[in-house]
Amino acid sequence: MKLKAMVPVPSEDEVKWLIIESDEVDTKGYFLYYYFNDSNAFDTWHMTLEEALQAANSQYEIKSEDWVELNDK
Repeated sequence: MKLKAMVPVPSEDEVKWLIIESDEVDTKGYFLYYYFNDSNAFDTWHMTLEEALQAANSQYEIKSEDWVELNDK
C-alpha cells in the first residue's frame, strides 16, 4: 500500500508532498516520507496507518480525503 498527498501550502524550502508506504514484510509498520523534491526526502516510522495519517495532519493539515493511492509499478 502506498499513498501520496500534496502539502497544501508549501514554502520554497519546505516539504512539497508526503508518501505513506506500508512495510508489511520487515517492520510491520508504516513509513511516512517527506519530500522536498524528487531526490531529497526524509522519513519517519509509525506503528499504524492511523498514526502516520495523524502525523501528516498535525504537521501539514493533510486530511484523510487528500490522500491518493499509488500503483506499485
